[in-house]
Amino acid sequence: MAKAPSVWIVVLNWNGLTDTLACLASLRRLHYAEHRVVVVDNGSTDGSTDAIRRDSANDAIEIIEAKSNLGYAGGNNLGIRHALDRGADFILVLNNDTTVDPMLLDEFVGAAGQHPEAGCFGPWIFYMLDPERLWFTRSDWSSELSAFTAPGKGCLASELPRETTTTDYVCGAALFFRAGVARQIGSLDERFFLVYEDSDWCCRARRAGFACVSVPSARVWHKVGTSFGTEASPLRTYFSTRNKLLWAEKNASRREWWSILRAALRRLYPRLVVDREAAGPMHKALLWAITDFVREWSRKVRDPQEAAHRRGVLDYVFRRFGDCPPEIRALTQAWSSARENTVQASGLGR
Repeated sequence: MAKAPSVWIVVLNWNGLTDTLACLASLRRLHYAEHRVVVVDNGSTDGSTDAIRRDSANDAIEIIEAKSNLGYAGGNNLGIRHALDRGADFILVLNNDTTVDPMLLDEFVGAAGQHPEAGCFGPWIFYMLDPERLWFTRSDWSSELSAFTAPGKGCLASELPRETTTTDYVCGAALFFRAGVARQIGSLDERFFLVYEDSDWCCRARRAGFACVSVPSARVWHKVGTSFGTEASPLRTYFSTRNKLLWAEKNASRREWWSILRAALRRLYPRLVVDREAAGPMHKALLWAITDFVREWSRKVRDPQEAAHRRGVLDYVFRRFGDCPPEIRALTQAWSSARENTVQASGLGR
């Protein structure tokens, strides 16, 4: 019998010990035997590496320690290169805040055998706290919306058909691919640091002739938003703003890129809208419009999300990529503290 293909699993950790240990525990239950795990520690300061090493003393888990936080792209690139150097047939890039179904690798390897035209494979990803509800199944780029679609998000698994389908990209929370794809197209673009690097890489793979497919029988559960504290934080806004512009520059048409850039620029300032239908003299309508304009401008100046958006646009224009500036992390920390205080105050008021 032919030897089963080898699979290397890359798990990236950055100050996420509890999540990483839970992820590794789920990987120990994998049915597929021909796999290895490499944990890349992205410059953690919480003692993660020593704790993971103690927890995994009896497992064939390798640990790579980066000297600093290289981001999702840079940290995973270390693990991907490590796997390639050791002759991997397939690689699974897996978020540390996930747990997996024991048959995950069997389903992926089986799908790869059935779809030789495909190079990248994604699972159905469920919410960790709502384990029957889907967070990500597949996605297509919509030129009309200038955004990726998310069909199936929020649905129960029982509500959707379970056929393997193509997708424009595979979510980086659980990205399974043939090692030959990485050998041909190269690593993740480290300019992104975090957000859009997975879709960019899959777009490059598709241009090289590799299809991307969603495999419903492969299942993963994800703590959504762990990298940002929440999906709505200023940190997320910064990376989403800057990196969407970079993604569009690399992968969208010139018309789409210009549309996305114009939308990002329009958000920087409020519109002056005079209600010509309003009853009363024109000078009053103009005064009301100016008042609304000043009020909205003041809100935008104070709003942490708008500040993050402004900095994201500015850094894209001046070609500042990689990690975010320190003030964005400080802004996010202040925003999180204020949000927690508001929640606690509302709780006390009930």
